[in-house]
Amino acid sequence: MQVTKKRKVRSDKKKNIKPTILLDAKTAIYRLADITETPVKDVGEYLCKEALNNKGILEELAKHLKRDIAFENTLYRGNHKNPSIIRRTEAGDCERITIRVTTDVNDILEDLAYCLGCAKARVTASLIESAISEFSIVDDYVKGFLEEGLDKNKMKELKKLMNYVNDNESDNDYSWASMLSVIVDEVRSNTTTVLNGPNEIIEEYLINNWRDN
Repeated sequence: MQVTKKRKVRSDKKKNIKPTILLDAKTAIYRLADITETPVKDVGEYLCKEALNNKGILEELAKHLKRDIAFENTLYRGNHKNPSIIRRTEAGDCERITIRVTTDVNDILEDLAYCLGCAKARVTASLIESAISEFSIVDDYVKGFLEEGLDKNKMKELKKLMNYVNDNESDNDYSWASMLSVIVDEVRSNTTTVLNGPNEIIEEYLINNWRDN
């Protein structure tokens, strides 16, 4: 008798989810992926995880619960009379994206889907749309990306630049996300040099446009 070995499944293997999200949200996610040169699937995963850690987002989601669920030491009560999460296709123009999440996050999403009485993809879409609309989540993502990639001196100069612009040249305060977006567009439109990622783009911008006085 021939014995076939079962393929070992990695403990950190990720699962694909393909939520259909509002077009405005998709555009914002693709822009965030573009300025940080990060795959959309990874940006989507980050947003999903941050939404699951955001009490305000969870409390809004809890308004649609059909069954009780305990999450992070908090019990959210469900009621079969609660309104269901609206289908994204009924909410406006939308398109599908693909994200990849860890097994642990996937399990949480499946539990939420059961308690909300809807598909996992719809729960995921709701979480991602809420997260991309949350200023602090997006800004923390960009700031963390910059701090991880830039050396201390360049990060220090970038902070000085943002403070200067916000104090002197703008009616509305720049966030980390909006600042990076402006820098990326500025450098791309003014150079034919191939730059290796956002960090070289920032270095190019600081050299040519900013001097610490």
